[in-house]
Amino acid sequence: MTPNHQFFHQYLQISRLFTKKLNEQLHQYGLFHSQWSIVYFLKTKGPSTLVEIGEYLNVEKPTITRTVQRLSEGGFIQQVPGKDRREKRIQLTKEGEEVYAACRETITEFEFKVMDGISEQEKGAVFQTLTKICVNLEK
Repeated sequence: MTPNHQFFHQYLQISRLFTKKLNEQLHQYGLFHSQWSIVYFLKTKGPSTLVEIGEYLNVEKPTITRTVQRLSEGGFIQQVPGKDRREKRIQLTKEGEEVYAACRETITEFEFKVMDGISEQEKGAVFQTLTKICVNLEK
């Protein structure tokens, strides 16, 4: 196996395991990673369209639509009027804001555990590497 093969294999393994463990953390709030990603986006970016959410998460619109529907059914998000009557924007509800705060606390604690024993220098190097890979993927 080449170093590139090993790198991407390890990356995919970590990604799957991280998502699995994150889902375990989110279970108590009735959320999955995909739903948390949208809640997080709306909290940090504000009311947004399905297209904006999909572009940010690199997920196709039908997938975003289904996930948004589940979040709406859970009472975490709602549609609000946009600048144009045809534009549908999504925002967090009061319950969505509350679940964000609770999840953020749980996830922050989880992230600290995951990063235990990793220096700031190591984190910086990995972040730089992942950023460069992302740029290369977008070419």
